[in-house]
Amino acid sequence: METQKKKQFSLSLLMRIFLGLMVLISVGICANSLMYYNQLNKEAEALEKALLELREVRDELIEDLGSAEELQRILEDYEACQELISSGTPTADVMDAYQMQMDYIRELLNSSKNRNYIIKIAKDELGLYFADEEIFYNDINN
Repeated sequence: METQKKKQFSLSLLMRIFLGLMVLISVGICANSLMYYNQLNKEAEALEKALLELREVRDELIEDLGSAEELQRILEDYEACQELISSGTPTADVMDAYQMQMDYIRELLNSSKNRNYIIKIAKDELGLYFADEEIFYNDINN
């Protein structure tokens, strides 16, 4: 009987050691998984923050430059013009002249001297006035 008890006890001891090792391995795997999970959460938070910053920049660009579709259309027009200019065809000379003329007109429209001239022409020839102006008619010169 004593030998049978020893056998059972030693078998039981081996099972206890095996179960202890299994618990230690399980705890180690769980701890490793938790550390990896925390690392992924930190990366996700950083990516969300970067995404928010990029959205803010995109919104500022859209506010400053217009919608994405409009920007795409402008870029396509610009690339088409550049292709015509670089091709060396007679159209390129026409496009250069047109571009210079457009730059000159933009410069004139944006200058403060030209603003006064536009206001004068609008009042004298087109009969337009500002909303807050009072208009007096004088029949003496007629």
